[in-house]
Amino acid sequence: MKNVVHELPGGNFDLLLEQARAKLRGGDALACQALAKSVIRAARERQDVHLEARALLCLASGDRVVSHFRKSNETSQRAAFLFQLVGDVAGESEALMIVSHTYSVLGRSEEAVEAALLSLRLTERLPPGPALALSYNYLGIAYAHDRNYDKADEAFTTAIKTLEDGGLPSEAWLPWFNQLNMEVCRLFGERYYTGQLPGLGRLQALRGVHKFPVGADPLAGLPQGDYIVSQAVWLLAAGVENCWRGRLNEALADVEMCSAWAARSPWNSSLAILELWLRAEIAWAAKDWEIAEQRIRKMIEMAVEAEHEPMVAIGHLLASQILAEQGYGKRAKDELKTLRVRKQGLRNDFLKSRESVVAWQLKVRKNHEDLQRMEASSRTLEKLSFEDPLTGLANRRRFTEMVPELLSQGLARGRPAFVALIDIDQFKQVNDRFSHQVGDQVLQHIAQILKSHLREGDMPARLAGDEFVLAFGQADATHVEQVCERIRAAVKNHNWASIQDGLQVTISVGFAQAQSEDSVETLTHRADLAMYSAKRIAA
Repeated sequence: MKNVVHELPGGNFDLLLEQARAKLRGGDALACQALAKSVIRAARERQDVHLEARALLCLASGDRVVSHFRKSNETSQRAAFLFQLVGDVAGESEALMIVSHTYSVLGRSEEAVEAALLSLRLTERLPPGPALALSYNYLGIAYAHDRNYDKADEAFTTAIKTLEDGGLPSEAWLPWFNQLNMEVCRLFGERYYTGQLPGLGRLQALRGVHKFPVGADPLAGLPQGDYIVSQAVWLLAAGVENCWRGRLNEALADVEMCSAWAARSPWNSSLAILELWLRAEIAWAAKDWEIAEQRIRKMIEMAVEAEHEPMVAIGHLLASQILAEQGYGKRAKDELKTLRVRKQGLRNDFLKSRESVVAWQLKVRKNHEDLQRMEASSRTLEKLSFEDPLTGLANRRRFTEMVPELLSQGLARGRPAFVALIDIDQFKQVNDRFSHQVGDQVLQHIAQILKSHLREGDMPARLAGDEFVLAFGQADATHVEQVCERIRAAVKNHNWASIQDGLQVTISVGFAQAQSEDSVETLTHRADLAMYSAKRIAA
């Protein structure tokens, strides 16, 4: 997988990223990560900020699926920042959704709400589409982890309605399942803080909104990994309701099926954590204290390893309740103390993490600004290399590069190009009599006259000294002759005395029509001969 970038001719990175996303949709998060990393390396080598942002977003999605939430958070933050640098609003909004979700899982609910709100505001600036519903979905998750359940419910409901009104009811499964999961967590918290088993009507009602068929074929368009998670969440909700209603046999059946689904996604530790939670609840209801505590300890261990802080908190609160019910008051308090110490440690860690993120952003911003200055300097140098510095017209190099294209286009259209050569009469005498400074002003004024008499698409250039050339891409002989005559008359009648008393300037002009065998040199040479012929006649 290390050499995957070089396997595609021309480095088709869009195709590589699409392959990575396809792997993720199919449940192969590890392949997605490997492909995304290869594109990130290539993007950094090429200093392609936008490509790097897109690849980072893909990697963050893969990290999140395999429960590497801290990595996903850091990577998605970097992606959002780079998208902001290049002005990709849609990309920045999508990256912020992952930032918000991973902040929620990592126990940083305030930052999660902030990121979700920013994502929503950015998405509102885009054309209507599913992205708006997705933003509301992640805002609901953030509010739910912040225990602002009313606002969470409102956000989930808005997401579902947005999809249904947009003709996408089958895609409403995500906010609906998150709404269902939120209700389970809300009921758990209510039971903990009141000491009473809460009413289960709302949970039952939410489960009845959509009859999700456990074990059926995946919904149309639903990625395999998401389908597995949705099945597990459905079974968790059903199992919790059955357990809390005292239907332990039904709850046991639910947890066994939940375990089967979790086994299909072994890299997603969140599913195994949900399964352990449900098993601990069943053991508690059966007064099997030893098994209940074993399940809880394993749940906490896995949640800590995954840095899934809401599940860590639920584990400690559940352990505290079970210990208290057995009469172990001190041990129950110790569980709560352990949880408080962990939260404080997390806050300190995140302060350090924010410092490193800010330092990285400053470094990237500086590198980006340096790159922009280099690009601006390169554009300036390129312009200078094609532009005559005195008159601002194209120079000989630019003329010789552009005319072949005019020749080929003219022949293809059946209207050959024309080239006119212009020479200032007795220009050496102007310099000798009035100074080179006056001569420079003459050249600048003639350049302005040339530009004022040409159409868009025609090209004036200064070849050298007092020689100018005009290239006509779409014209006929009559038009070219008229333009040349108008230019000759404009030069003759110009108020040259405004530059220097006694100054008079005239020009000689000759033109030639391109022929099929012409090169730039042969066409220019024939125009040059025509110009000298005109000069002899005038003399």
